[in-house]
Amino acid sequence: MPRHLQRHTDPIGEEAEPDLTPLVDCVFLLLVFFMVTTVFLHTKGLDVDMPSQSEAVEEQKKDINVLLDVDGKIQIKGFQVAPEQLRERLQASIKEANNKNIIINADGDCAQRHVVFVVDEARAVGVEGIAFARDEEE
Repeated sequence: MPRHLQRHTDPIGEEAEPDLTPLVDCVFLLLVFFMVTTVFLHTKGLDVDMPSQSEAVEEQKKDINVLLDVDGKIQIKGFQVAPEQLRERLQASIKEANNKNIIINADGDCAQRHVVFVVDEARAVGVEGIAFARDEEE
């Protein structure tokens, strides 16, 4: 009988194991695929501390508005304030409003030194947050 027609009856020995290399390659390819296609979301926005139920009952805080006109004259709650009295008036307003944040609304043509003066005085009395308001142009 010719050699190519002979039956090979070699028993499969215990030494013969399946080749796991293609399986490992597929697992790594899937891993890389899922890592690349996964969307990592980082939402942009402001961090907001929501009040708890116990804080909701707390007294409502009022805004402290500081107005500056073109000449640098200061108003708090509609009353004119001399620059040398600004600290006392801010302290009284903070205590009355139960709020350590102020809103500065300066005229567009107001000198910058007046705004810086108000900010410095506010920081000196312990104001924690300062916001700047602006009028919408029509």
